[in-house]
Amino acid sequence: MADNTIRYAEGTETVVQVSIDIDNLADEFFTEYNALYTLVENELGTVWRGEDYEAFKNKVNQEKHYFDSMRDVMNEYATFLRNTANANQGRMDDSKSQVETGCDFE
Repeated sequence: MADNTIRYAEGTETVVQVSIDIDNLADEFFTEYNALYTLVENELGTVWRGEDYEAFKNKVNQEKHYFDSMRDVMNEYATFLRNTANANQGRMDDSKSQVETGCDFE
C-alpha cells in the first residue's frame, strides 16, 4: 500500500513546489489543447472540407468540456496542496510561538 502522507520534517517548501509544478502542468495542458482547437478550427478547415470535417470538428468541440474539467481539477489540486501547506506552516508557527511565550522552566 502506498504511503500517502505528507511529511513536513523539511518544511512546507516541497509541497508548495509540487503545487507550483502542477499549476505549470495545467497551464501547459491548456496551451496544448487550445492549439488543438486552433488547428481544427482554423488550419484544418482550410484543407479539409465536407461533412466528414464538420463531423470531426463537432466531435472535437463536444469533448472540450472534458479538457476544461481536467484543467480545473489540476488547478484545484494545486490550490489544495498550497492551502494545506500554508495551514500546516501556520499551525507550526503558532505552536512554536506558544512554546516560546508559554514555557518557562525557571
